[in-house]
Amino acid sequence: MIRILALILFLCTSLPVAGAGSAVAQTPDGGATPGKPFKIAMILWRGETKVEEGFRAYFVSRNIAVDFQVYNINRNIDAIPGVIDKIRKNPPDLVYTWGTGVTMAVAGRYDAVDPGRNITDLPVVFVMVSAPWKTGIAAPKGQTRRNVTGASHIAPLAAQINAIRAYRPMKSLGVVYNVQESNSVSNIADLRALGKVMSFDVLVEPLGEKGDPDPARIPGAVADLAKKGADFLYIGPDNFIGTYRDALTNAGFANGLGTFSATELEVREGHALFGLVSRYELVGRLAASKAAAILVEGVLPGDLPIETLNRFSYLIRLSAAKKLHLYPPLPLLDYAEIVQ
Repeated sequence: MIRILALILFLCTSLPVAGAGSAVAQTPDGGATPGKPFKIAMILWRGETKVEEGFRAYFVSRNIAVDFQVYNINRNIDAIPGVIDKIRKNPPDLVYTWGTGVTMAVAGRYDAVDPGRNITDLPVVFVMVSAPWKTGIAAPKGQTRRNVTGASHIAPLAAQINAIRAYRPMKSLGVVYNVQESNSVSNIADLRALGKVMSFDVLVEPLGEKGDPDPARIPGAVADLAKKGADFLYIGPDNFIGTYRDALTNAGFANGLGTFSATELEVREGHALFGLVSRYELVGRLAASKAAAILVEGVLPGDLPIETLNRFSYLIRLSAAKKLHLYPPLPLLDYAEIVQ
């Protein structure tokens, strides 16, 4: 299994590394000439992340001048209409959106776009949308959205399950999730469907059924999953659980459960035991390559594929392994990145 996993996954894409240099505008044929910078409006869910660092670095490395208008909604989706009003009064050349909720509010579903509420006349490039087709942000296969493209960040679910089983056998996966997040609900449905194929059970503890999810319920939900027989906890693309990741992983420690994460920060900056992830900087660079094609080359967003990275990183947090006395098998260390 380790050899199969190695073939599917690792480590980084071949996107170029950012370099230093002064920023000048480019002509469509690639020749650098002094000119007016492009304007990109960035609508962020929770402030700037490593994704935005990678996005900005891409333009610097290619001497493409860009002025960024940053709108941080600070996890308040109700702020989006006001941001859209500001963008319409001072239109940028392109709009960058972070996450499923923000992108849905800005661009709408492919089959339910409202020109009064959604941005339809500017290019939109999204990042960190885990399931663009399932949520309707992307049009079905064979169709395109004229003004929308972007970069996803989640490894294929089958690869994630293989990654978990490369660490230890797994028959039951425990998930605490927010029912109010469409990407999270979609992920649960996909996990259940995959469980029938790959022979594992999905044990769930939903939050937010009667209003905003309560983080105080997380420890009890994890304890219930342990009683039901979960082998590991799972953090998927769920903004609420990502915000309260420490509550989840600490409850996991208390119940002898390690946590697998499909996103990077829960391992690198949190206490998840391990994960199969996209590096945030590279997701940003992938999105920036699409934005540059639109701005510099004049490519229509709908002609650019919505993609994820073609390689992923297997991260293991050593401190979590020590706390759980759950150390990785030695062959896995040939491929994994150890986070202290």
